[in-house]
Amino acid sequence: MHLPYTGRCGCGAIHYRGMAEPTFAWLCHCRDCQRASGSDYCAVMYVPRASLVIEGRARYATVTAESGRAVHRGFCADCGSQLFILADLVPELQGVWAGSLDQPGEFAPSVQVWCRSAHSWDALHPTLPRYAVAPTAEEFPSILALHAK
Repeated sequence: MHLPYTGRCGCGAIHYRGMAEPTFAWLCHCRDCQRASGSDYCAVMYVPRASLVIEGRARYATVTAESGRAVHRGFCADCGSQLFILADLVPELQGVWAGSLDQPGEFAPSVQVWCRSAHSWDALHPTLPRYAVAPTAEEFPSILALHAK
């Protein structure tokens, strides 16, 4: 991914600029992400919170994800665009929705999670590793290693 990367909401009220490579990126097929995206999964990358400069103010809604952990979803209050995720799983990281990037083609997921919640009509990525649910604490380092390649 070229640094800095940039993105925005649909109406332009919120802009952001990222100054660090993503720590990891994935496709999440959990029911919460399906509801939030209105589609079959959420494409999101996680970056160090301190590396993201946000102009404008996102509104956050807290939900309990399929994992049982709290997820705080950031969106534009004006146009409703989903932009950010703050997940209790990784408190030092900020999730950025790939669809909000100005250059979404640079998004590079390394794994897909919650595949047990994928639908029969969902075309799972054919070459990415799959996890039935969220990775465990023991499995998480292998996801970080996959993304570092």
